[in-house]
Amino acid sequence: MKNGFNNTDRSVVLKEIILQQLKTFSLFSKVSDKELAKVVTISTVKKLKKSEIIFLEKDEYTGFYCIIEGIVKIYRVTREGKERIIHLMYNNNTFGEVPVFENYEKILKNNAKYPASAMSLCEGTRIIHIPAKPFFELMKNHYGLCMGMLSGLSAKLRIMQTQVVDVKSQDVTRRLINYILSEYNSRLSIKSRQTEIFSYNTFALSISKIDLSSYLGATLETVSRIFRRLQSENYITIKGKNITVNNYEGLKKLLNA
Repeated sequence: MKNGFNNTDRSVVLKEIILQQLKTFSLFSKVSDKELAKVVTISTVKKLKKSEIIFLEKDEYTGFYCIIEGIVKIYRVTREGKERIIHLMYNNNTFGEVPVFENYEKILKNNAKYPASAMSLCEGTRIIHIPAKPFFELMKNHYGLCMGMLSGLSAKLRIMQTQVVDVKSQDVTRRLINYILSEYNSRLSIKSRQTEIFSYNTFALSISKIDLSSYLGATLETVSRIFRRLQSENYITIKGKNITVNNYEGLKKLLNA
């Protein structure tokens, strides 16, 4: 026993930490502490290295994940071998939960598969893993948990639908500006031991420009040209992967023009 804590004490503290973390996710935002405590009993925390694969498309489905800290990319590989990024997920986001609601019969028969791949983009990314079968049993036996999650899932779907509509309705310039502003705001909110945030208005791109081009549905040449224009007009300054936002309000006006 060290620092006055035995293994039982540490277990209680860890469970309380997981419970408080789960409450920050929209998927569980409508679930009571009593019901959420049941989820905690089957949950585990994992710490990932940069570029560590979490799961691959068509891997057997084992459960879904909640990001405590870090960045995760969700992607698919085309028949031609090209990677297509579907989502970039930050802390307080969940991923891989759809099969729990969509393919529960396949889960019970060990036939469910992940529809895409997931990879950590940051050293020290921390995620909560919630295993599928035990979670499905909880939902079957606890009405309050099921209804609370349905409410939280509906809220998440509304947000994602808005984001999809926004992206599809924007040209490449607006998509890139929207990405810069979203990345800027999200990265400032990440409390991390990493040194990626150098000042209030400077952050490091979490992905390569090639990946970013894939994510935006544009060519690398187009994205690079827009970056150069935004820099020449002093909206941003680029040094390697580091971007300094010089004119935040100006970028917002460009986005809404």
